[in-house]
Amino acid sequence: MQVEQALSSLPGDAGYLLSRVGTAVQTGFKELLGRWQVRPLQFAIMAALSAGGETSQQDLCRALGIDSGNMVELIDALETLGYARRQRDPGDRRRYLLALTPGGRAAFAAMDRAAGEYTEHFLAPLDRAEREALVASLVKLYAGTAEGQRIPPAAGVRS
Repeated sequence: MQVEQALSSLPGDAGYLLSRVGTAVQTGFKELLGRWQVRPLQFAIMAALSAGGETSQQDLCRALGIDSGNMVELIDALETLGYARRQRDPGDRRRYLLALTPGGRAAFAAMDRAAGEYTEHFLAPLDRAEREALVASLVKLYAGTAEGQRIPPAAGVRS
């Protein structure tokens, strides 16, 4: 059948495979974060706040490439969950400073641990050398994207 013949090339097509693997990882990651009622961008916000401490909303927008209008909604939800707090900068009343609450730090630590376990499980079919090669290749590919050129490279890449 022609359809089967046309589809037979897909398992060897890098773009197709990256798309399908990306969809599978994204779906699982969203389900995982759903345990804490958090979306992937909110996880990224929490990761930035966990690593960098208190920061301005504008700096966070720039660092993560999130539109300021979207950031307000994302932070509002984190505040409602009790994971983050937003307060006026005492040195500049026009700015808001964001930080994780103690509950947010605890929740992020649990999320981060669960995300690491999820990644470990997902990558289980690969040995250490294959994982390192995959991460190195993905870093190279990501650096060539518009988002990858905007965001500085990660200090510690998890594999």
